[in-house]
Amino acid sequence: MAYYKFNVYSLILLFALCCPAPGTAQTDAEEDDFKLARNLFRDAGDYATAAALFADFIRNYPASPQLAEARLMLSRAYRQNGRCDLAVPAYEQFYIEHADHLSTADARRERAACLSQQGQFLPAARAFEEVQRRFSASEFAASALLDAAANYNQGQDLRQAIAAYGRLLADYATSPQVHSARYRLARLRFAAGRAEEAQQLLSQIIATEPAPPEAPSALLLGGRIDLFLGNRKAAETRFKSLEKRFPSAAQTDSAYLHRANHLYGLRLFSQAGDAYQKAFDKIGNATLKESALLGLADARRQSQQTREALDHYERLIAGLEPGHPAYLKARLGQAIALGQAGQFALAVGMFQGLIQIDGTPEAKDALRELGVLYKRRGDHSRSITWYRRYLQETDTASDAVRSDLAELYGSTGYYEEAIALYRELASGQGEVAAKAQFGLAQVFEESSQPRAALREYIAYLELFPAGLQSEAVRERIEYLRQFTVMNQADLNRALQKAWIDELSGTPRQLAQLYVARVLFEHHDFEAAAKSFEHYAAAYSNDHHSSEAQYFLAESLLKLARQRQLEAQPASADSLRALALQEYRILAAQPAEATSDNSWTQRAQIRLIETQAESGPDSLRLLTLEKGFAAFVVEAVEGQSPQLGQALLQLGDARRRLAAIDSTRLDGAAEAYRQLRRLTPDSPLVPQALLGAGLYHAQKGQYQAAADSLERLLGDYPDNPLTAQVLFELGHIRLAQDRPQEAIARLQELRWGYPAFPKRRAAQELLGDTYFQLGEFAGAIELYLPLVTGATTTDDGGRILRRIAQAHHRLGRHNEALAAYRQVLTDGADAGLDSIYFAQAVLQLQLGQEDEAFRLFQQVGKEFASGDLAVEASTRAGHIAFVRERYKQAQQIYQPLLKHSEDPLVHGQAVLALFRLKRLEEGRKAGKKFTKRFKEATEWSQRFQLEEGQYYLRAGNYKKALEAFQKIKEGEWADDGAFQVATTLWKQNKAAPSEEGAARALEAISRFVQENPTSPHAADAYLRLGDYQYSLHNYLQAAGAYKRVLDAPQVARDSAQDAVWKLLKSYQGAHEYEAAHQVVNQLLRQYPEHPKTVDAQLELGIILKDKGHYPQAIEQFDELLSQQLLEANSASEARFYIGESYQNMGEYRKAIEAYYKVSYHGAEGFSQWITSADFQRARCHQSLGEHATAITVYERIVRREGGQSPQGEMAQEQIVALRRSLGNRN
Repeated sequence: MAYYKFNVYSLILLFALCCPAPGTAQTDAEEDDFKLARNLFRDAGDYATAAALFADFIRNYPASPQLAEARLMLSRAYRQNGRCDLAVPAYEQFYIEHADHLSTADARRERAACLSQQGQFLPAARAFEEVQRRFSASEFAASALLDAAANYNQGQDLRQAIAAYGRLLADYATSPQVHSARYRLARLRFAAGRAEEAQQLLSQIIATEPAPPEAPSALLLGGRIDLFLGNRKAAETRFKSLEKRFPSAAQTDSAYLHRANHLYGLRLFSQAGDAYQKAFDKIGNATLKESALLGLADARRQSQQTREALDHYERLIAGLEPGHPAYLKARLGQAIALGQAGQFALAVGMFQGLIQIDGTPEAKDALRELGVLYKRRGDHSRSITWYRRYLQETDTASDAVRSDLAELYGSTGYYEEAIALYRELASGQGEVAAKAQFGLAQVFEESSQPRAALREYIAYLELFPAGLQSEAVRERIEYLRQFTVMNQADLNRALQKAWIDELSGTPRQLAQLYVARVLFEHHDFEAAAKSFEHYAAAYSNDHHSSEAQYFLAESLLKLARQRQLEAQPASADSLRALALQEYRILAAQPAEATSDNSWTQRAQIRLIETQAESGPDSLRLLTLEKGFAAFVVEAVEGQSPQLGQALLQLGDARRRLAAIDSTRLDGAAEAYRQLRRLTPDSPLVPQALLGAGLYHAQKGQYQAAADSLERLLGDYPDNPLTAQVLFELGHIRLAQDRPQEAIARLQELRWGYPAFPKRRAAQELLGDTYFQLGEFAGAIELYLPLVTGATTTDDGGRILRRIAQAHHRLGRHNEALAAYRQVLTDGADAGLDSIYFAQAVLQLQLGQEDEAFRLFQQVGKEFASGDLAVEASTRAGHIAFVRERYKQAQQIYQPLLKHSEDPLVHGQAVLALFRLKRLEEGRKAGKKFTKRFKEATEWSQRFQLEEGQYYLRAGNYKKALEAFQKIKEGEWADDGAFQVATTLWKQNKAAPSEEGAARALEAISRFVQENPTSPHAADAYLRLGDYQYSLHNYLQAAGAYKRVLDAPQVARDSAQDAVWKLLKSYQGAHEYEAAHQVVNQLLRQYPEHPKTVDAQLELGIILKDKGHYPQAIEQFDELLSQQLLEANSASEARFYIGESYQNMGEYRKAIEAYYKVSYHGAEGFSQWITSADFQRARCHQSLGEHATAITVYERIVRREGGQSPQGEMAQEQIVALRRSLGNRN
């Protein structure tokens, strides 16, 4: 039997040795399959086949040790094959199933890159952020955050992009990626309209040594921003620095082009051409060189240097292939230039050729340019055809094209089309709208609709009070009102009546006189002149002949003005001469020669007026005074009906002459009084009242002036003088310091009389009034129409400066800066130092200290002899000092010391020496200061304080104490006492001893008792709290931290530090209710606290410790769902969720929560995983699942080691559980 058994066992052993086990055969096949797939991936680059083989491998060998590698390479094969849709889930499966694999981080990064390639930018950004959070200490963490920001940007979530860049700059300040982050963030800031912040970021890149790769791009972008801001000088400085530091960089070539493009955009074509020529000569890059040549050709064409432009186009085209991006642009420019050169047929042929190339921008532009070409040739019909075709082909046609088309419609009689297009354009804003409004009125005028034309011209003045065409509009309004037959039907009826009257028996001469009068009243002065001339010649002895001769002269004078408005100066002069001749003939007639002497006197008055029109104002006024004074003498004796007119003219002449000879002013008043006394019913009385009011104003008698003008408005409400009276009342009320009444009158003028010639001046005066009253928003509203759109020149930028100042007063600093920039862009050359100074002040208030410093420096250097130079240099020095650039501050202060009497300048210059560690120089300068400023004793204490701080920084505690102890009284005494305590504290920290600690503690305690309101009290209490906390005296520490929060001058960072430590103190003392109140206070009052997320975590812990488990779980879940917690804190939160469920007796949920600690917590501290496993095992024990509990404990032993404290504890539990299980069995 034994023998039999031996043979059986031998046979079994032999079988085992001779026949390979099934598992061994599978391993060889498995290895071959894996190597085949891997070789196809790595060596052959056949990613599609490799992916298929890896997928088969994963299905066939689910337990293979190569499974993780196969899943990773499958993901990469999908990605390399362009199948990111398959790669993304594959990567995700890999790092979930193989969380401990070394390539987990790479897989996450590659998955994020795949999402980005798919255009899923926001998920990609969040994936890159997850990489950074999980591997925050890795070498690729900064790059991941950079990629996250870039994807947020591409996904249009700019807020998150900016936040990601900000985190990178804050958390990875030493990473090479910070320069790229700064550059990209600068571009975002610039795009968001925050140019100064962008410049600050770029300046940090530029100032870095050695220069990072982003430095050339930073210089280029900085120069472009300067150009955008209108600061061409600063841009040139940056571009020159770029050229000098990086002569061979591509950005240097780009800078040449940007200079030229900027000038071209400003329509400074001649300068742009020179800049393009320089760019072409300097640039090495072939593509940019072609762009420079194209720009050069375009600029020469625009500046009418057509022959040179054509040469450049030919040169460029000769070197380009037809498919080159610049080829069609060059052809288009060449065609335009040929049209300018008069080579019409060639130009048209070239345009037609471009039109045939469908789908290109140049084809559409050729349609437009054909319209321009035919318009220039006067072929408006064809021009309209091409313009209309252009508008049909493009959705982005400029308003300028539509404006040209509307003009063509009007010139060719297509009035309805012109009106419709002009109305559409006029509904917008700016120059195009103003031009369209003017064109609309012109079309109505050309289409014989004078009333509609007048309405639209007046609307122009209402909408664009300072428009470029405002003077032309006023002339058209005058023309329509004074020289246009507004109602032809009424005129025709009146003429028909005259003919009927003549047929009915009315004498022929009376009918003819009636016709002449009607023509004159309806403003048909040419026909009226002929009628009056005929009457005067035919009926020279008639008693109406003088009237006819007078109105003949009047008609001729009106016609002279009409011809002047029609741009016929020769005709106007001839007609005026004829009118004067008629006046002279009539004025020379003796009284007995005419039955009605009034027409002779009227002629005499008109002769005086017209003869005085030429010459300077003073001579003209003297001529008027002399002529009317003589006329008045005769008129008073003869009781002439023209006396009132003569007195008014005499009064006006004398009042105006009073500006150079005040003795004439009373004579003016007398003339006005005579008019009102001698001719009380004259229609000229309102004008006399106006003159009297202006007389009183010139005398400084503002109340009398106002009374006279207010009486005029009350007694004569519909008088044509109303607008002038309102204007003058506005000035008078302001002189009386009654601005609200001035505003009421000026607003009435503004809205009621848009055609008033001085309406713009009235609106400007209104704006000034609002500004002086501090109603800056109202002032801006009034000023803006005077400087925006198609406006007349703002003399010296005065209004724009006022707008900037108003925005500044309203705290709208960015708008104020924009207004100042506009002043510079408009080319203001006076008061530049004040503009730069104001900009610097604004930028300082915006926290843009670098730019403010640069501008203050610029004012101090470039305007050294100006009034603001010293103040600007002083402020630049102060900025440098505050920013702890003491060497720079010292250099700026030094030249100021000779002449400045400002103790702050001298004092901070001394402090700068101390802080530069130039002790002896500081002492000497301090002594000089004390001699010069004997009353400024507080500075001596500051110098003593600085000396002590110098020794304290050097670790010389003995000398530091000696220096601080000398500051015993005065403004800086509490600083001295605080520094004594600080020195003792640091001395004990450097060499700890019980005696030293006692001295330091006593000094701090004494300080807070004696100086409870000191700015340093909060810091002192903070140190006391830290001391008590270190001794685990949590309640005493809490008391000190509370005193910090109650301190009168606590800095926000100190308060934030104190409230956090107060929370930790209450938690240490197990005062959970108090801790709960403090954490709520922290989250409510300090939302930007750096430990906000930690506080939210602590809130959950407090809720747990108070037994509020559901609320605690909800708090922890919220933090985890928002992914606010870092790896270790996330593990902690999950652990406390498990603990809360465990305390509630919900062991299954507790087990799940504890399991998530190890599942998600690979990047957290291992203590949380081990602690979670212990508690998970105990939950299984509570559920009676002892075998499972043993398995968990065994896992702890394997991970921690059997000799570790945790391993030993786990082994004890295993032994106890096995014993328990054995007892049961």
